[in-house]
Amino acid sequence: MMIINMEEKHLKWCERDYLIGLNMITGLGPQRIRTLLSHFSDIAQIWECSMEELASVPGIGRKIAQAILQERKEMDPITEQAWAAQHDARIVTWFDLDYPHWLRDMPGAPPVLYCRGNLPSCLGVGIVGSRKATTCGKKQAYHFAYTLASYGIPIISGLARGIDSQAHLGALAAGGCTVAVLATPIHLVYPPENRNLAMQISRSGCLLTEFPSRSQVRPGNFPQRNRLIAAFSHGVLVVEAGIKSGTLSTVDAALEFGREVWAIPGDIAEPLRKGTHMLIKQGAGLVDSPDDILAHFPTFCQEHENQLDHYTRIVFKYYLQGYTPEEIVTKTGLSVQQVQNSLTILELEGLLRTAP
Repeated sequence: MMIINMEEKHLKWCERDYLIGLNMITGLGPQRIRTLLSHFSDIAQIWECSMEELASVPGIGRKIAQAILQERKEMDPITEQAWAAQHDARIVTWFDLDYPHWLRDMPGAPPVLYCRGNLPSCLGVGIVGSRKATTCGKKQAYHFAYTLASYGIPIISGLARGIDSQAHLGALAAGGCTVAVLATPIHLVYPPENRNLAMQISRSGCLLTEFPSRSQVRPGNFPQRNRLIAAFSHGVLVVEAGIKSGTLSTVDAALEFGREVWAIPGDIAEPLRKGTHMLIKQGAGLVDSPDDILAHFPTFCQEHENQLDHYTRIVFKYYLQGYTPEEIVTKTGLSVQQVQNSLTILELEGLLRTAP
């Protein structure tokens, strides 16, 4: 039987195969990969060049060159793609047409994405905050996510405990799209208790990560994950955060990318509101209703309103604020029958769900 070693095997790879392989090399990262692609006229040359040639590339140096030289012998992007498929995921690279267009020229954009489910076709709203969220914070995250998702706006978060989980749950309850960005390879769910939630998200939204199968879970993965949350968002909403919360790294990335930043105010004595109040003082948009964010999505709002008649829009507005049918009758002056008819229309549209 003829044995084909890795040096012969790579001759059959295409451009995206080489890119998947490069992405698997420890410590290389998006910026150095871009540097290598700019330096070499053919990506295949990176698998054939010497230590001296690699080390002479600006920003690479001998240490990274040594890692490339050693690990390129072991990398098999064909096996990596088969591994992804085994975990119901697909790989999208810089070279693929379905790579998100808003990411292509962004600083630090990952060259390779692993996704289970469908990537959103547009930017969404990132909803982030403390893992040890208060009951009030959880309800706010759920309510904002539910309302925004009911308008068709993708909800982006990180599948963490607390605010993240409630944002995903709110979007799912509205029948909307939500994207969970992971700090782990696609087959690992952290925290473990969110496995069922991750499964639900993959059916109607997307699980997304930039970390290949060989990646170890390190603390540094989480700020990197937060950058991707910001990159997929038109703006980031901070529900609750302490002064030194890791959530604030998502805000830093959002500002770097030119995204909007919003924060919900709260009890001045609550430590988990110190971070949000600080952001508001620094210029973040103060929001106390989903309408404040919807104002940034006029196209979504117009499409949504075009589908509903005048009375139904009024009823829906009050419904999203938590009013009962009886209270809606009192608030609007509409008849009981008009309110019931509107609620029936909303139910048929899939817009009526039970919120906590």
